[in-house]
Amino acid sequence: MSNLFSGGTPEVTPVSAILLYGTVALGVSFICSILEAVLLSTTRGHILALQPKMPTTAERWLTFKDDPERPLTAILTLNTIAHTVGALGVGSEVENAYPGEYALAIASTILTLLVLLLSEILPKTVGTLYWRRLTVSAGLVLHWMTIVLAPIIWPIEKTRRLLPSVKEEAMTRDEISVIADIAEETDVIDEREESVIQNLLMLKEMTVGAIMTPRTVMTYVESEETIGTVMERIPVMVHGRMPVFDEDAVVGMVLRSDILRNAAADNFDPSMTEIMRPISSVHSGGSIDAALRIMLEDRVQILTVEEEFGTIIGLVTMEDVIETLLGVEIVDEADIEGIEEGAVREDMRELAMMRREEE
Repeated sequence: MSNLFSGGTPEVTPVSAILLYGTVALGVSFICSILEAVLLSTTRGHILALQPKMPTTAERWLTFKDDPERPLTAILTLNTIAHTVGALGVGSEVENAYPGEYALAIASTILTLLVLLLSEILPKTVGTLYWRRLTVSAGLVLHWMTIVLAPIIWPIEKTRRLLPSVKEEAMTRDEISVIADIAEETDVIDEREESVIQNLLMLKEMTVGAIMTPRTVMTYVESEETIGTVMERIPVMVHGRMPVFDEDAVVGMVLRSDILRNAAADNFDPSMTEIMRPISSVHSGGSIDAALRIMLEDRVQILTVEEEFGTIIGLVTMEDVIETLLGVEIVDEADIEGIEEGAVREDMRELAMMRREEE
């Protein structure tokens, strides 16, 4: 007490020194582990969502994501310094206060357990679970940490750049598929949304031949047919677009609206050749994604499907692509027709298979 009133410096006991070294080391390591977990957990989507409201924070995080080694080097450097200084300080004070090998062994065991729990398991769990809430504050701390530790980071980065770099994909298609599956299981998205994502990823792998309407069940017109003969042969036109055949080749397509418009004006004489429009084709082995791209670029909703030798074997429509994407059959009243003793058939590909079996 006399030292306090006389202005002397209070004496630091060994126990106080041990607690000080341990607390500082564990505290710094705790923060470093949280920062590491937040850095690795924060997604680009979340960063871009922050950009309108917090452009500075978003810019920092985009920099971190473009070069994650720099903030990671800062985190690991500070974490290593904290562990080293803490271990040396605690060990030195324990040896001075409690001579003997058992005291040092006990202190080392306790410190190891505390490091494992308080600077590894707990902070990384917190950072992984609450990274969205910690993104802003963690970004600010990482920003200043990389500045303060720049003299240490610089030579480490120079050394690292001497090693061969391997460019990895930010995310693979399989990872996106798994993320969608997890999101559906955790009720972030519903089952139908998850199905659309999975189907979208499959568009590049599925072939046009798997979804096309076979030629045997196609509704088509002949090039020499007139509007009058087509109206007589197909009194109820279910399809809005029909291919035009000239012998065995498709030379174009006609719109139902063009036929009906001429018929309404009592103009039954023009042939299909006169009112037809151009039509593009796609190979049966091509991907659905490629077919969709052609439709969008050419602004068409129907393509003929040809085999290896150029023979037309079917057609694919925008509706087929959308059905594949949504995973459901798009059916209206006109699509449902009773065939074979009243059985309802909505899938024309199934009908084509039935006809081949009958033949």
